[in-house]
Amino acid sequence: MLAYLNKLYNKFGFDSSYNATKIYIIVYAVLALIVIDTSLNQNSEMRSHLETSGFSVPLFVCMGIVVIGGQLYILQFVRQKSREIRKKAAYLRISYNIVFLIQLLVVSILVFVLIQLLSTQQYSTISLTVVTTVTYGLTIGLMAIFTIIFFSWYKSNRNSIVILIYGLSFAAVVIASAIFLTGSLYRLMEKPTYISSEDIAPAKSKPGSLLYDLAKMYHYADIVSFLLKWVATALLLYHYSQKMGRTRYWMLISLPLIYFSGTYLDDYHLYEPHTELDHLYWDLYTSLNSTAGGILFYVGFVVAARHFHENMTVRDYLIMCGFGFLLFFSAGQSTLANTLYPPFGLATMSLYGLSTYMILLALYSCAISVSEDIELRKSIKKSTLRESKFLESMGTAQMERDLTKRIVLQAREEQRMRIQRSAGIKSSLTDEDIIDIIEEAERDAK
Repeated sequence: MLAYLNKLYNKFGFDSSYNATKIYIIVYAVLALIVIDTSLNQNSEMRSHLETSGFSVPLFVCMGIVVIGGQLYILQFVRQKSREIRKKAAYLRISYNIVFLIQLLVVSILVFVLIQLLSTQQYSTISLTVVTTVTYGLTIGLMAIFTIIFFSWYKSNRNSIVILIYGLSFAAVVIASAIFLTGSLYRLMEKPTYISSEDIAPAKSKPGSLLYDLAKMYHYADIVSFLLKWVATALLLYHYSQKMGRTRYWMLISLPLIYFSGTYLDDYHLYEPHTELDHLYWDLYTSLNSTAGGILFYVGFVVAARHFHENMTVRDYLIMCGFGFLLFFSAGQSTLANTLYPPFGLATMSLYGLSTYMILLALYSCAISVSEDIELRKSIKKSTLRESKFLESMGTAQMERDLTKRIVLQAREEQRMRIQRSAGIKSSLTDEDIIDIIEEAERDAK
């Protein structure tokens, strides 16, 4: 089944040779559509004006078609760049196949919704429920794995505080995404089976209700996640303060944080829009609060990639990671629980799980590549760049984990042979005991 889908996927021209310029254009085009889609998803006044003009459905259809083509090309980009690394690790092949099937499911649902809109002037709520569940479920699963991996890296090599902060930020994403998914499914259950242009927006949740409490919890978890990622990226790029001056560096690096913080002014009654036009501008401003942060993280990894001209593999993974962060922060701003007709935000959310996978795959592949490349590790150790040290810490930690696994396997094999020679004497040592012995020996050696 999977092999047939891959052949069908290739048959429609998505197996063409990778073009660097083309992938940049496609990612930027998809980002622009995400911004428009998110603004319409979050801003009821903009939707009303668009519906009055009669362009809402044609615009949604056009955006849906472009986003479908864009994410299929991005998926192919991920597939080509990870081909060699997936041959080395079965879990990377399995994870890619899962993501591939989920993205085909999401694309199929998006196509189905487009057909429903054009043929029946309505769409089914189950489509929103399935897309929300699979995209956020995929993100929760991948980020949970990502969190464990980063914490294990930090445990193996405590030289990089950036690894710890990123791990904490991914843990915050897991919590925020789980809260968001719970609230969205609760709200989607209240929707009618089919949604048309005659349906009205659901009432806002009241203080003290479950939805209100979930919204508050998500609000704080999202803030924590963003702040942790901002701190980690600021440390990652701190080297460039020497070139541009510390004052200028912190001014530039603080712009996304200022933008993000500014979107919560109304929560503390520091600013409250009064007129209809004020509300329009304010909703537009707050609906893109994470996009600026996504741009910051994207720039961070693309800048880091420039220092790996001699190792194109690591360079490509860093660029992929930058693309992932750019799309992740932008795609995570829409909610389908409150969307009406047409379902603005659906095209945006369809990219959420894929962008998460790009981050996980790229960083993990960087760690594997660095751990296997002795010359690359030597050059990184000589470098004073903080982003290079970040990769060196990941690579060293991954190398130590692989070495420990090999020692454990060797020790278990030697133990098995001794058991066979000892006429059935059972050993009490587990794999965990062997790992503890190895770690204790390393500490004594230091």
